[in-house]
Amino acid sequence: MTVVSTSAEASPVMGGDGRPCCEYRTLEDDSAVAKAEGGKASFMAVTVNLTVAGLGAGILSTPWAMAGASVVPSVITIVVVMLLNGITVMILVRAAERCQAFDLGALLRHIPGTHGRFVQFVCNTFTFGSMMLCLSSYIVVIADSLQPFVLAGLGRAVVYEYDTWVFWWSVRAPLLGLGALIVLPLCFLDQQHLSFSSTLGILVNILMLVIVFVIYGVRGTAEDVCILGWGRGTVTMFSTMMQCAIIQMCVLPMYEELEGRTPRKFGAAVAISFTFLTMLFSAFAGAAYLAFGPQVRANVIENFPWSTKGALARLALVVAVAASYPLLLTSITAPVRHWEHSRLQGRIRMTHVVTVMTVLASAVFASVFSQLGTLNDINGALQIACFIGIIPGFSGIYFVDHTTRWWNAFMVVLMGFSVLATIAGLVYRGNHPEALAQVCTWYATAS
Repeated sequence: MTVVSTSAEASPVMGGDGRPCCEYRTLEDDSAVAKAEGGKASFMAVTVNLTVAGLGAGILSTPWAMAGASVVPSVITIVVVMLLNGITVMILVRAAERCQAFDLGALLRHIPGTHGRFVQFVCNTFTFGSMMLCLSSYIVVIADSLQPFVLAGLGRAVVYEYDTWVFWWSVRAPLLGLGALIVLPLCFLDQQHLSFSSTLGILVNILMLVIVFVIYGVRGTAEDVCILGWGRGTVTMFSTMMQCAIIQMCVLPMYEELEGRTPRKFGAAVAISFTFLTMLFSAFAGAAYLAFGPQVRANVIENFPWSTKGALARLALVVAVAASYPLLLTSITAPVRHWEHSRLQGRIRMTHVVTVMTVLASAVFASVFSQLGTLNDINGALQIACFIGIIPGFSGIYFVDHTTRWWNAFMVVLMGFSVLATIAGLVYRGNHPEALAQVCTWYATAS
């Protein structure tokens, strides 16, 4: 698509060498342009898909992370993380609209000189590595959720007599394969059709929240629950929340498919989605931490009782992560799809091959990285530098129409902060509730 200027004030974005990076039009909400461009996904469908993209496996580790950070700092961290992600998402969307490039790789190709090659390399490396960890965590959650049903069917005593390899081949490996088979058909749907499964995913997460509140109502407040204390577990809470909230790698394909797309329209969808997610994360993590206390598991579903409520929550969780999986997969398949559309007259055979291979690879990775808390902690920390700092920072400097020194300085600070946050997240891993107990100044009253 040739991008033309629609305003006398419009001018090409200039790179550091003085050459134009891409031509663009102004970002006013021109209804004629909006109607002529965009995909088939409605505003509601995109809003729902944005919400579900943040409701993957990461939410299950938020109570565990809160157990090391305490309630008040955790809620503050959730708000800060969602704000940072909302800002950086919109930087990327505005840049994508100017350059008419709707995946991160295509957008970063417009950055001139060595900066462009460096950021592309970082983007490609982090996107693939991070997405494989993230998608693998979804397969792990599906297997963890279904495993108690298999154990109950086979008889726990019989299964526990097996050695590790027998158990892995007879129970774990088939469940990982089943997880891949569950998500695979959904990966071939577009954004509009995915809105149905996404709506179901949101309802399932609300159901899980209700179940957590019911469990809390029955159990009451656990002992040694810290309401206010500043420990190193706050760093883990920050990393874990970033694992939940970072969806920058898949928002540009969503924006591309938005009917009558404009940055303003997409920004409204982001605001609605992220406000809902902020409230849901805070309520879910807080209620689960209050109910299960400092010993809450990294996958909170493992704390649920083996009862009707627990079984319902486990089955609901399978639906929730299955709905999120294809939305994140688009960050890997979108560049391939764009290449095929431009070079092969719209044929998407290679996209289908990459889709199948990625799903299978995520199941294989899930057999190696099986601890959900570790996956979410490390992956969240790694994502910060790339998707909160480097990519939005360079995009903001080159493609967004803020040419003041203050704006550029803000982008540099954003990149520096993100790199430091990644380093801190990799150094201070784990929730460390025992360390929080030494600095906690306000405990909840156990009931």
